[in-house]
Amino acid sequence: MFRFKKYIFIALCSVSICLPAFAQQKLADTAGHFSPANLLKQVGTMQVIPFFIKGTGKFWMIDNPPEGGSQSLSNYYLVDPARKMKQPLFDKANIEKSLYSILKQPVEASKIQYQTNFSADGRTVEVGYHDQTYDYNYLTKKLNKRATTKLETPVYHIGDLSPDKQWLLYARHHNLYLKRIADSTEKVLTTDGAENFSFSINGTDNFAETNTPTDAYWLPDSKHFYVLRKDNRKVGTMTVTNSLMSPRPYVNTYVYELPGDKEVVQYDFFIGDVAEQRLQKIDIGLWPDQEVSVVRASGLKDEIFLLRRKRTRDELDLCAVNLHTGKVRSIIHEVSKPFINEDLFNVSILQSGKNIIWWSDRSGWGHYYLYNGAGELQHAITSGNWTAGKIVATDTLKQELYFYGYGKEKDRNPYYSFLYKADFGGKKQVLLSPENATHQVFMSPDFQYFVDNYSRIDLKPKAVVRDNEGKKMLEVLNPDLTKLYAYGWKPAEPFTVKAKDGVTDLYGLMWKPFNFDPNKKYPVISQVYPGPFTETVWTQFTLIDRYNNTELAQDGFVVVVMGHRGGSPYRNAAYYKYGYGNIRDYALEDDKYGLEQLGKRYAFMDMDKIGIYGHSGGGMMAVAALATYPDFYKAAVSSSGNHDNTLYNRTWGESYQGFDKPYDLNQSLAKNIKGPLMLVAAESDENVNPAATMRMVNALILADKNFELLMLPGQHHTYEEPYKAYYEKRTRQFFSKCFFHVY
Repeated sequence: MFRFKKYIFIALCSVSICLPAFAQQKLADTAGHFSPANLLKQVGTMQVIPFFIKGTGKFWMIDNPPEGGSQSLSNYYLVDPARKMKQPLFDKANIEKSLYSILKQPVEASKIQYQTNFSADGRTVEVGYHDQTYDYNYLTKKLNKRATTKLETPVYHIGDLSPDKQWLLYARHHNLYLKRIADSTEKVLTTDGAENFSFSINGTDNFAETNTPTDAYWLPDSKHFYVLRKDNRKVGTMTVTNSLMSPRPYVNTYVYELPGDKEVVQYDFFIGDVAEQRLQKIDIGLWPDQEVSVVRASGLKDEIFLLRRKRTRDELDLCAVNLHTGKVRSIIHEVSKPFINEDLFNVSILQSGKNIIWWSDRSGWGHYYLYNGAGELQHAITSGNWTAGKIVATDTLKQELYFYGYGKEKDRNPYYSFLYKADFGGKKQVLLSPENATHQVFMSPDFQYFVDNYSRIDLKPKAVVRDNEGKKMLEVLNPDLTKLYAYGWKPAEPFTVKAKDGVTDLYGLMWKPFNFDPNKKYPVISQVYPGPFTETVWTQFTLIDRYNNTELAQDGFVVVVMGHRGGSPYRNAAYYKYGYGNIRDYALEDDKYGLEQLGKRYAFMDMDKIGIYGHSGGGMMAVAALATYPDFYKAAVSSSGNHDNTLYNRTWGESYQGFDKPYDLNQSLAKNIKGPLMLVAAESDENVNPAATMRMVNALILADKNFELLMLPGQHHTYEEPYKAYYEKRTRQFFSKCFFHVY
């Protein structure tokens, strides 16, 4: 056995220690070949984002060929679903010819500007050339030089302008001001504003001397407005640095609430009256340290709606504030143990408060319910052993709800999103996007059509237009991936395993080397993220997997990722809330058990060489797994991990760990670590402060453990290039040294 001295790997150094190297060889240089940037060059447009025209079902879109195609400029298309037509929005050859005819001189095609600014009647768009604007009729293909007109200099207002454009709200010195546009007279409505107790959208003193926008919101009558103010004056702070700032390093100190803090943000709510030029503070108190948010709604006349959340995160209350009396009435009170599913919770105020659509998982599954304005439950709009997800559109005239659903269709992946339509009466539900794939849709403003982008990880994307009954009108996108496959790329492979309970299905993905040989054995790398608000298991076709597992696999690994109980809000409540009170460890046994099943299923997986890595919550999980199962996971990379959740934000800890159960910290596991470990932290990370990694470093030193440390200067929680690529390269090198002894 070799005996190594303790060391710390810091910043950009390249010396490291891993498993004993019986042979050294140079790592194959595949860096960058299968990077997302290079892969995207092999394809054109992969998703249709429609831009609907003047409130109709017609829209324009972009559909570009792969890089190196016949056209260098973006290709714009006009789609008219009623006519089942897709045509170029700009006939470029015809436009060049028309310009030549108008100008009587050669035209430089590269200087023609194609702009999607539609005329008021929606019949023409703009073409620019040499500082002159032309109107192009895309139906008749006629180009006309626009007459030169004197443009009025637009008037810009800093602040929030009333609907009748007669009044302006803004903040200065953290106080709220009201100005009459006609004569510019201003009235200061408050005098107690201060830093972190401000009516400005920027609550610090940085711009206090100037007029700044506010969070105030006008009602349609232009006679009333409301504003919610946060009081952060007593909240504690955190600090990060940026060593790259010139001429001196920058120190950023910011307000940051921690779990269990005595002093947390407080909320004040005000109603403004323009005629009286006054601001009335409303007593909205229900619970100590409650969180408050405004429910935006159209057509409000006499009431404003608020949501109040209990600090324990297991109760919330919908209330209404009377504009004239200031009286507060509670409408709907929801209790969901041990915490509310905030990722899917939704409330919609309809018909000026006459009807309310409310999401709840009270049945064990997330569904929508209809209440009247008095808060009386009418009936369920959706029901069953599946999850109703986010609302796409609400047609109040026909009283129909368009929304995503998960797990309703038998024998399909419960993470695939499908579009459904349900009537408010709860009697009719229609599946509008039937393909066995995950769907992302865009509804037209008139509710007549929607664009349906669908794909799977192993099914290339397509986009079609359907009517509001789901009938396919026309296909608008079918990408050519010939160049991509010729480049050598292959998609990840989906799989299913059981959770540790032996019953619950877990869904995952597997990346193999593109020169995969089933007769060989490959080390296994588990890329992890425990949730609890998402799982990093992609369902749609993608070339941009967040952790670049594609490139990692090309260095000779089988890379897998899977969900774990407690990881996704799109399953039932029992699945989603499984990890409550055990925020560090709840996902570990499922990951290990899932890998063991795969190892028995596939002989090419070398179960004696298993690594693990993750970012943020995944970084925490990677270290916890390495220490909890040190004879199973042999090496780990942990980037920006929240190893100490007492140091992470209050919403996270108090929602998912609760108030009664103590936190298990990764520092306490340092003594159990056997295998090689690389820690990564971002110097300027305000989300997961680098102090969390430093506390882990300290615990490892005190436990006399070897490890590597990479600090990324000036980086935040999401790494930017070239630091992201460098981190990914170092991760590949680390695992190659550990399992192949490649240096």
